[in-house]
Amino acid sequence: MRTRTLLLSILFTGCLVPTSSSSPPSSPSSPSGPPQPDPPTSAQPITYDEPGYATIDVSVTGEPVGNLDVFYDQLDSYGVWYDDPTYGWAFSPSQASYVPYSNGYWKYTDYGLLWVSKDPFGWATDHYGRWVYQNRWVWTPDLTWGPAWVSWRQGDTSIGWAPAGYTVDAYVPDDHWRFVPSTALLAIDLSGRYLTDDHHAYLRASVPTVRYHVHDDVVWVAGPSEDWMRRNRLDLQRARADAMELGRFDAQRRADAERRAHERQREWDQRNAREVQIRRDLDQRVRDQRDEQRRRATAQQQLADDRRRQDAQRTQLEAQQRTAREAAARATSDVERHRLQEQDRKLAAQRTALDDARRQAQQAQLARQREEQQRRDESAQRQQLEQDRVKAAQQQRLDEQRRKTAEAEAEAEADQQRVRDGDQRKADETRKAADDQKRAADDQRKQQDEQRKQQDDQRKQADQRKQQDDQQRKAAADAKRATDAQRAQQNDEQRKAADDAKRAADAQRKQQADQRQQQDDQRRQATADAKRATDEQRKQQDDQQRKAADDQQRATEAQRKQQADQRKQQDDHQRKVADDRQRATEAQRKQQDAQRKQQDAQKRRAAEDRKKAASDKQPPPRP
Repeated sequence: MRTRTLLLSILFTGCLVPTSSSSPPSSPSSPSGPPQPDPPTSAQPITYDEPGYATIDVSVTGEPVGNLDVFYDQLDSYGVWYDDPTYGWAFSPSQASYVPYSNGYWKYTDYGLLWVSKDPFGWATDHYGRWVYQNRWVWTPDLTWGPAWVSWRQGDTSIGWAPAGYTVDAYVPDDHWRFVPSTALLAIDLSGRYLTDDHHAYLRASVPTVRYHVHDDVVWVAGPSEDWMRRNRLDLQRARADAMELGRFDAQRRADAERRAHERQREWDQRNAREVQIRRDLDQRVRDQRDEQRRRATAQQQLADDRRRQDAQRTQLEAQQRTAREAAARATSDVERHRLQEQDRKLAAQRTALDDARRQAQQAQLARQREEQQRRDESAQRQQLEQDRVKAAQQQRLDEQRRKTAEAEAEAEADQQRVRDGDQRKADETRKAADDQKRAADDQRKQQDEQRKQQDDQRKQADQRKQQDDQQRKAAADAKRATDAQRAQQNDEQRKAADDAKRAADAQRKQQADQRQQQDDQRRQATADAKRATDEQRKQQDDQQRKAADDQQRATEAQRKQQADQRKQQDDHQRKVADDRQRATEAQRKQQDAQRKQQDAQKRRAAEDRKKAASDKQPPPRP
C-alpha cells in the first residue's frame, strides 16, 4: 500500500507542469456579454495617467495571516504544493489553465482598487504572495497583505491588468492580460466584458499605469486615478469591504486556522526550512521592484511637470496674443499699430517655438513608448527563452521521475509477483491437502468395500456352516449310532470354528468403530476451522462497520458545524448589509444637503456677479 501511494504521488508531482509548448487557454468570456469594439489601431501618443508615489494612512479591517502554515493547510485541498528550485514551496491549482485575477471584480475602497475574488482560494492568493508564470501559473506565498498584486495598463478607451510577479517587467503571456472597456472597470460581471479579440493590439495601444501607494513600508499598486475615473464616468463613491473580501480574518477565524495548521506542524517543518533559504532572494527582488517603481514614478512625474509647464506657457501666449489683437484694434496711430503688430509677430514666433517643442516632446514620448514596447518585447522574448529553459529542465526532471517511477513500478510488480507466487504456493498446498483428503476418503471407501466383502464371505461361510450343520445333523440322524468319540470330536471342531468367527466379527466391529471415530474427528476439525474463519471474517466486518459508523458520525458533526458557521456568517453578512445600507442612506442625505447648500451659494454668487456686471456696464457720468 505504501509503495502504491508513493508511486501515485511521484506521478502526480511529475505532471504538475504541462509539457505542451502552447499557452494555457484563458478563461472563457460570457457569450451573452455586450459586443466587443474593434481593437485599437491609433499611432498617436498615449497620455499617461497622473503618476504618483504617495503615502496613505488607512486602517485595514481584520487580522492578517500570521503564519505560512495557514496557507499550506487552507489551500491543500485546491491543488498541489511542490518545491520550485527558484521560488521554494509553490502552490499549483488543480486547474492547469487557471489564470489569476480573472474570476472576480474590482471594488473602489479606502485602500484603492480592491480585487474581490470568487475563487475558493483567492482570499489568499490574490492578497498575499505573488503569482509567477512557470509554463502555467503557480503561487508563491508570503505574509505581506495588499489590495491586489497586479500591474495596470491604460489605453484611450480600455484598461487592463495582469499578475505583478517579482519584477516590474514580469513575464505574462499576452492572452493572459485582462482588458475591459474603461467604463466597465467597476462592473460586477467582469468575466463577460473581457476584450479578447486581439490582446497584442490592446497591449500596443496602452501604457503602464505608474501610480503607487506606500502603506507602512509596503508598496501597493494604486491603479488609475480619480481624474481618470471621472473622465470615464465611473462611480467614485468608496465602498466598504468586509474581512472575507479583503482576505483577512476575524480573531476567532484566525485562531481556528492557526490551530488547524499547528496540528499538522510536522508536515510543514521541512517547508519552513526551505522558505528560510529562499526568502532572502525573494525579499531582494521585492526591494529591487520597489526601487524600479519609484524610479519610474519619478520619471513620469517629470514628464507630467514638463507637460503642465508647456500648457501653462501656451495658455499665457494665447492670452498675450488676444491682448495684443485687442490693443491693435483699439490703436489710433500707425506707430502704435506697427508696434503691436511687431509684438504679435514675436508672440506668434514664440507660439511656433512652443508648438515645435510640444511636437518634439510628443515625438520623444512616442519614441519612449516604442522603446518601452521594444523593451517589453525583448523582455518577453527573454522570459520565453527562460520559460523554454525551465520547461526543458522540468521535462528532464519529469523524465527522471518517470524513470524512477518505472523502476518503482518494476519493483512493485516484482513484490506483487512474489505475493502472487506465495498465494500460488498456498493454493497448491491447499489443493494438495484436499487431494490427500480425497485419497484418504477413497482408501476408506476401499477399506469399507473390503469389509463388506469380508462380511459377505462370512455370511457365505455361515451359510456353508449351516449347510454343513444340516448335513451333520442328517449325518447324525443317519449315523445316530456313530460312536460318542466321533460326535464329541465334531462338536469340538464346531465350537472352535464358532469362536474363531466370533473373534473375527469382534475385530471387524472394533475396526469399523475406530474408522467412524477418525471420520468424526476429521469432521469436528473441519467444522472448527470453518468456525474460526467465519468468526475472523465477522470480526473484520464488525471492525469495518464500527469504523465506517465513526467516520460517518465525524463527517455529520463536521457538516453540522460547517452549517452552523455558514448560518452565522450569513447572519453577520445580513447585519453588515443592513448597516451599510443605513450608513449609505445617511451619507447620501448628507451629500444631498451639501449639494443644496452649494447650489444656494452658487446662486447667490451668480446673482452678485450679475449685479456687479450690471453696475460695470452703466456709462460713467458725464462731466
